[in-house]
Amino acid sequence: MYPYKFIVFDFDGTIADSRSLFIELYNELALKNSYQLLNEENLDELRCLSITERCRLLGVPLYKIPFLASVIIRRYKAAIPKLEFNEGMKELLLSLTENRVKYAVLSSNSKTNIEQFFRQHKVKCKRIYSSRSMFGKHLLINKFLRDKDVKPSEILYVGDELRDVIACRKSGVDVAWVSWGYDNEKALENNKPDYHIDSPAQILSLVLHKPVVAV
Repeated sequence: MYPYKFIVFDFDGTIADSRSLFIELYNELALKNSYQLLNEENLDELRCLSITERCRLLGVPLYKIPFLASVIIRRYKAAIPKLEFNEGMKELLLSLTENRVKYAVLSSNSKTNIEQFFRQHKVKCKRIYSSRSMFGKHLLINKFLRDKDVKPSEILYVGDELRDVIACRKSGVDVAWVSWGYDNEKALENNKPDYHIDSPAQILSLVLHKPVVAV
């Protein structure tokens, strides 16, 4: 018997290699609004900061975040044909299906975008939950728990951002942080995940009840 009934994944940064796309879309808006651009020089620093700290550094008013996110997600759709899985993630999802491990996706991206991505890569994902709220992912997790009638202890959330870890703590679910995504490990100094993951193979070992070292 597996330790979790569901493995719940974040999408952007965790499953999809969309960092360069988000940088491109953000910079288009930044030029129009006189915000600081993202580049190789400031990206490493920003990956160590919270969303609030990033906004302050880039000169983006925090109240503008929902509007900017909405615009970026709409423009995101046109670039989906060029979007790829992070290395090893497609194989991981196929292995979960092969081993009859149920998985879902919870994301701030739109359900339509996520469905299109999976469709073009010929991967089936029956459970996709979406919310435009950047800071309310715990509410989405709670909705998933209610819909599937599962306890917090029965799911593992896999994400790449500080806000994923914070949301999981609010909902009482275990969280595995992946090192290949948007946030640097330094951003998690005061909010440690249950597991630090450096490869998709580690996730498979964890969910098949094989030992993985916790943080």
